[in-house]
Amino acid sequence: MWTYSLKFTLRSLLRELLRGFWGRYLVYPRLAAVERSAALLNAAIARRARRIGVPVEPDGTRLRRLTQGAALLDKTELQRHPERFLRPRSLGTLLRNTIRTSGTSGSPLALVQTLGAVIREEGFIQRQLAWIGWRHGQRRAWIRGEIVCPPQPPDGRYWCQDWFGKMLMMSSYHLSNATIGAYVGALERHDPVVIHAYPSSVGTLAAWLNAAGQRYRGRALRGVLTSSETLEPEVRMAVESAFGVPVYDWYGQAERVVAIGSCERGNYHVLTDYGAVELLEGEDGSCELVGTTLNNAAMPLVRYRTGDRVLPGNGRPCACGRVFPTVKAVIGRQERIVTLPDGRVIARLDRVFQGHERGLLEGQVLYRGDARFVLRVVATDAFGAADEAALLDKFLLRVPGVDAGVERVAAIPRGPNGKYEFIAFEM
Repeated sequence: MWTYSLKFTLRSLLRELLRGFWGRYLVYPRLAAVERSAALLNAAIARRARRIGVPVEPDGTRLRRLTQGAALLDKTELQRHPERFLRPRSLGTLLRNTIRTSGTSGSPLALVQTLGAVIREEGFIQRQLAWIGWRHGQRRAWIRGEIVCPPQPPDGRYWCQDWFGKMLMMSSYHLSNATIGAYVGALERHDPVVIHAYPSSVGTLAAWLNAAGQRYRGRALRGVLTSSETLEPEVRMAVESAFGVPVYDWYGQAERVVAIGSCERGNYHVLTDYGAVELLEGEDGSCELVGTTLNNAAMPLVRYRTGDRVLPGNGRPCACGRVFPTVKAVIGRQERIVTLPDGRVIARLDRVFQGHERGLLEGQVLYRGDARFVLRVVATDAFGAADEAALLDKFLLRVPGVDAGVERVAAIPRGPNGKYEFIAFEM
């Protein structure tokens, strides 16, 4: 297990040198200074808009409504013609990297971002952690999509240590009734101040604790920070009951145009100093998030349709005192959960399709029961047999011991809303 710990420790050290230190000491203080002042917030937004060169309304205390028919950028256009949105290198944008994502849609997307955008992202995460009460150097735990242990660890430890970051890295792929007790025990021994987790992962822990009539016994815990999946109200209630602390929820996306974080009052704040956000009204009372970047000068996206939806707020200021506008709920990232015959709970498999943007148009995980999976792909001829094998290997690394294969299809069936489920069932 020490090899996994060494890997994450070195990664943590590198991230601290490249972005953590700079985000914490250069970006975070500026972000913290504007969150309770409308004048300072609007001035900061105006400065960022001029620096990036994007058209933005300067009032960050409210969300504008868009009407159907407005000129907007969608993901399909960005996938097909990314070169149209990529700016030439300049003095401030020389250092760049490419990130790859599939999101909940299973459609791979490659995005170019500057080092400055990465550092600013770190600053926003630091501000969210400060809302929880975490301070740099305190312990944390991580239950998300990283591979942190062998498929079948001989010592029964489904976690490793990031020694530099003081982070307990736990596998989200090995959770089952047979292992949850060990997870809870490891968390209590590590005693983190914050637990970062998928809602499905920490919800599974909470359900086990509540069913057993137990409560988490760690003393240092200040909050649970969930992200990447929709946090359902019943999951929030179960986690808060089992762990005895508030649940804070974070919404973001690889395109880096919208960020939403919840505060100690449980309200969702749209972080308008992260991206200029507008709402595209739907017929059911919900609104799609449309964002314009205020961070990434290499690939600035203007009025980008995220595909994710929110329930609008009432317009009243939050009792926490922060001036960001609020929404009632984020409803855009609902995913299905697979429970295998051996009790493992599997969710959030989008990382399987990341890094396969060459020739892969769409992907879906189909579960046929009895630990049998099919990876449906819509692909061009550029996606060959070697790509299929690599895709299957990535899946089995996360879900070992199951029957899985790859199936090419002409199209993935859509629902009435024109979208398809990333994890589908065919029993």
